[in-house]
Amino acid sequence: MKKKDLRIVKTLSQIDRALLKWLKDTPFQKITVDALCQTAMINRSTFYKYYIDKYDLLDQYLERTLDEFREHVDVEFINATPKKINDISYNQDFSRTLAFILSKKEIYLILWDAAIDRKVYSEMTGVIHDSILSTMVSYTEKHSNQKKYADLYAYLFATNMMSMARWWFEYSESITQEEVEDIMASNMEKGMFLTFKKQVNEQKRKPADK
Repeated sequence: MKKKDLRIVKTLSQIDRALLKWLKDTPFQKITVDALCQTAMINRSTFYKYYIDKYDLLDQYLERTLDEFREHVDVEFINATPKKINDISYNQDFSRTLAFILSKKEIYLILWDAAIDRKVYSEMTGVIHDSILSTMVSYTEKHSNQKKYADLYAYLFATNMMSMARWWFEYSESITQEEVEDIMASNMEKGMFLTFKKQVNEQKRKPADK
């Protein structure tokens, strides 16, 4: 196995961080290679050693980000029956997925809201959708007439999961990972409406802050 040159790894990491820093507040069209190089503390020749232009940089960075997301988002737990959704094996899979997503909070929020031509939030939703469908392939192969419903289920679950991630990012200071896991498990076991009613009732039972 070829050993990675740590100097190259460091340089590429600096370029990535520079891109994110600029995307946070600046439309991509207004970002220049000179600005990226200055922020990354490299010269232009170093930049062009790895990328054709800023568009190549953005495309490669987004593809790496989506590949990493695809690799770490495990949706096997969607195959659990309502009675087994709380089994430790499914809980561990989902827990690892949530921990990974939270570790990327700053990056994902920047990319979701960045003024770029690609819609990263939608692309991530598509990754989850496709992953869910792939776990259901044996079922849809046996019941080809049910494929359209599997597609709908995958879409609904993917949008639900991404909405949960964005909501969690917004309230991560007060919402624990365990609470997110409980809400998702309850959604799968009881459905969204009953889960919502459960949350409302629990809040009503809590003593009011003085």
